Amino acid sequence: MVQDERRRRFIGRALAASAAGLPLLQPQATWALPKTLPDTLRFAVSDSWVPPYIVRAQGEPVSGLMLDLIHLVAQAAPARAVLVKLPSQRIDAAIHDGEVDLHCLISPTWYGPEGPPGRLGPALLVLEDVLVTREPGPPLELPAQRGLRVGTVLGYRYDSLQSGFDVGALRREDAPSPWHMLEKLRLGRTEAAVCDRRVLAHYNAARPEAERLHVRQRVARMPTYACVSPRSAWPQDLLLQVLQRVVKQPPMKRLLAG
Repeated sequence: MVQDERRRRFIGRALAASAAGLPLLQPQATWALPKTLPDTLRFAVSDSWVPPYIVRAQGEPVSGLMLDLIHLVAQAAPARAVLVKLPSQRIDAAIHDGEVDLHCLISPTWYGPEGPPGRLGPALLVLEDVLVTREPGPPLELPAQRGLRVGTVLGYRYDSLQSGFDVGALRREDAPSPWHMLEKLRLGRTEAAVCDRRVLAHYNAARPEAERLHVRQRVARMPTYACVSPRSAWPQDLLLQVLQRVVKQPPMKRLLAG
């Protein structure tokens, strides 16, 4: 598609959004739509994401909630989605340096005072972390533990548990991904684990009842956002407007319901 056609399509979509009562850019916005826009949108894909967020075949992402979300955003731009696979520890630098245009999903709670590496769009998915053990039971009194070995993911922050790690009531046992972390727990190499509730449900669904892990309590609940690179070839305000439209579309509402 030539660039003039793409610009006309964007303007048409903006007018349709205005007719539908969706927010448009304010007249005082300081950016101007460039004469040419990239044909692609580069999305960071962390190697630590597991089902149901990313499903891989022979190491390549092929489906999952994240890919559904990525394709919704790319179609709304409109652009072709390019998946940039990165170690989780490299994603912030890739956003900051413009190696990718945006990343879904990010929570401000994962960052210190410096904040995320780019601007955040509207809230997307809500993530919920739970404490998991091999055996069912009541919630654990975490401050009363003495060196409880808790499975965690390398590079992840767990603010709600940090005081327990600091005083030694809890002890981090890092794994490269949530899947590896849950496997360590199932095999008895840790005593508990902190896991996303959706990931746990997908993990348990693939196992016989005797091997399933059990939620003891919720430890965190956080909305997540798409983070737009400050050095993207796309104007940040344009991508933020695209994201705002996406979250109001029926496909996104069905994705959230699922």
